[in-house]
Amino acid sequence: MNRRDFLACLFWLFISIFVIVQAVKSDIGSLHTPGPGFVPFWSAVVLGVLSLVLGVSANLKREGKQKLIELWKGLEWGKVLSVLFGLFLYPVLLPLVGYLIATFALIIFLLCIGARSKLWVDIASALAIALVSYLIFYTLLDIKLPKGILGL
Repeated sequence: MNRRDFLACLFWLFISIFVIVQAVKSDIGSLHTPGPGFVPFWSAVVLGVLSLVLGVSANLKREGKQKLIELWKGLEWGKVLSVLFGLFLYPVLLPLVGYLIATFALIIFLLCIGARSKLWVDIASALAIALVSYLIFYTLLDIKLPKGILGL
């Protein structure tokens, strides 16, 4: 068994149990009338299940010990730093240009960094994601989003 995976499993399992207990204390509610603990409760349940899956897979895996340096080999640091830059820039641009433009720009940026698809596919995907998320948040959930220069 990989000791690091086992320790990670225990850590996340304890975190999920703690969050589940706190969410139950703050009222979960029901599916039709969710309380303030509804989302944290189910998020913690998913986290707990995933940590158990990690523990089982770590127990079943019989690999030799890996050195810490080997875990970082092949990581594309340029992409990692670019994604972090984009994620830090997004909340700065959000009030200036608005939700639609900032989200569209962020999704295009992330798709161009990560995906190996055609530019028109990235643009169409980013436009669809920005519009659908806008419709969900603004229209269905009635969440006020930054309007920016478009006034939407």
